[in-house]
This record gives sequence, C-alpha cells and structure tokens, in this order.
Amino acid sequence: MKKIKYFLILLIPIFFMVLSGCSSLSVNTTKNEYSADGLVAVVKGKATKASKLTYSINGQKTKLKMNDGHFVFSIPMSSNNQDVKIVANNGKETSTKIVTIKAAKPIGDYTSFGQEYNYAAFVSGAPTDQIPLVAKDGIFKYKRPNGTTLYFNVQGTSLMGISVVGTFKQMKTKAGIKSFEGSIATLAALSGADSKSVLKNLNKQLKDAKDGNKTTMSQIESRGIKFNINLSSDAFYIYITK
Repeated sequence: MKKIKYFLILLIPIFFMVLSGCSSLSVNTTKNEYSADGLVAVVKGKATKASKLTYSINGQKTKLKMNDGHFVFSIPMSSNNQDVKIVANNGKETSTKIVTIKAAKPIGDYTSFGQEYNYAAFVSGAPTDQIPLVAKDGIFKYKRPNGTTLYFNVQGTSLMGISVVGTFKQMKTKAGIKSFEGSIATLAALSGADSKSVLKNLNKQLKDAKDGNKTTMSQIESRGIKFNINLSSDAFYIYITK
C-alpha cells in the first residue's frame, strides 16, 4: 500500500508538467513563406493561450485581433524579401514566430508610370484624371473621374501592382462598359501588356461569369504582365502584377 501511495506521489508532478505543456503559450502560421495574393501576401495562423498578439515589419509594430485564437493579416508586396515577426504574449511570457514574404517583380518605376498615365489622361480629354507622382510606401486608393476605383501598391520607387474594382451593375450600361474598358486598356498598355488581347479575354470571362456559366476566372498573361480576377456577388477585382 505504501508503495502505491509513493508511486502516486511521484506521478503528481509529472501530471502537472504534462498539463502545463498542453496549455503553453504558442503562435503558429499556416506557412513559413508566403507569396503574392493580388497586391498583398495574406498571413494566417493561430495563437494559443495569448492575451495579446502583434506583428512587426521594418521596425513598425501592429496589434492583431484574434478570433478564438485565429488571426489573419496582409502585407503589401515588395521587390525584396520581407521578414515578419509575430509575437504572442500572455502577460508573463512571449512566443515568437518569424515568416518570410517572398519578393515579387515590380511592374516598373512608379513616377515614370504616373507621368505617362497623367499625360495619356490629359491628351484624351480628361485633364483632372491625374494620379500623384510621389507616393508613400504601401497601397493607396484613387478614384478616376469616370467612377472606376484603382488601388496602387508602391514600394520605394517601384510600382508593384494595381487593382481595378468594377461592378456587374456598371457593366450593364454602355457608359459603364466604356469607362471600365478605358481604365483597363490604359493600365494594361502603360504596364507593357497588349491591351486589345487583354480586353478581349477579360470581356469573354466576365460575360460568362455574369451569365452564370463560370464561377472561377483564369489568369490572363500578356508580355509578362499578369491579370488575375476575383469575383464577389456584385463586384469583381482585377489585379495587375508582373
């Protein structure tokens, strides 16, 4: 009987060690390296037993929200690899995870692109359609006078990508189609793609999607420039990258 009691006493600290190990603070991600998904890389993961979660990149720290421990955040693409430090904290200790955002190819020099864009808009009779020639690192929004919304990802002097937002409602009118096609044609040509072949392929895919014949879109590539399309219930997003 004494031997059994002694054995049980020995098991108690082992039990608490195992229990402590099962409930320890940790942070994990779905991958160690992430690549482009449109203009950004999307990082997903889960933190266990964390009361606070942050990520740091280029010396800037950002607080993350968690949903039952799960988290997701996006990092704009750059022409260089980017290391992101994710730190979970429970008030007593920390757990760290570092992931790498793989480098992407830039479309070209942003200022040169902006000058060409503004000149093209001016000579086509839209002198107020002018994008800024200098932009801070990150993604900025620009709404054209014709109503089309654009997003530009600028990193340093490089234009990394462009997003064009359109709606199926817009494509029901001749004026809407004309303004949208004009936006795509201009951006495609200035990026170095064949605007005519891009528009032809894009219009066919959008028509199939609008008619309900297609729910996924194929990537369009022209002269090294890639066009990826994401669909929602009432809108579509075209990402122009290299």
